[in-house]
Amino acid sequence: MTNQLYDIIFIAGAPGAGKSSVAKALQVKLNGPCFEFGWIPEFRNTGTQVIPYTEEEAIAFENLTLVVQNYIQHGFKNIIITDLEDKRIQELHKVFQTEKYILFTLTVEDDQVLKARVLTENRCSKYRDHAQAIEINSQILARDLLANEIRIDTTQQSIADVVEEITRKV
Repeated sequence: MTNQLYDIIFIAGAPGAGKSSVAKALQVKLNGPCFEFGWIPEFRNTGTQVIPYTEEEAIAFENLTLVVQNYIQHGFKNIIITDLEDKRIQELHKVFQTEKYILFTLTVEDDQVLKARVLTENRCSKYRDHAQAIEINSQILARDLLANEIRIDTTQQSIADVVEEITRKV
């Protein structure tokens, strides 16, 4: 490890690429806070008011941004954030322009491997739409690298191998 402390470490990728597993293992290794974006909406209560998904996602992202900036103000480093949609990942350079961050995007080069991961019964996520996961992964692979982004192909790697690769770069 280069001992280069980042304010934020983003772990991105399609469902089944290993984001949650890598983030949890990285949290243990770096001993820092970890936020999985999917958790954020669960903490708010709107009563009986129905909010459209796009509005709910926007509110959750704004809340996450404020929480992370608060952690940074309190001196935390290597704050791990995972499970953001790719549209949010593409906005990181604007939203977190004053913070020092790095983005690791996990990809899977073999669609059949990704399909098998998404359909695995004991995975922590209940997400099972393998066709959509493959489409998201394809879109990520087709776009140019973003600012501060490093892609890691997880097709043939264990979680421990991916975490080791990330820690060598942070």
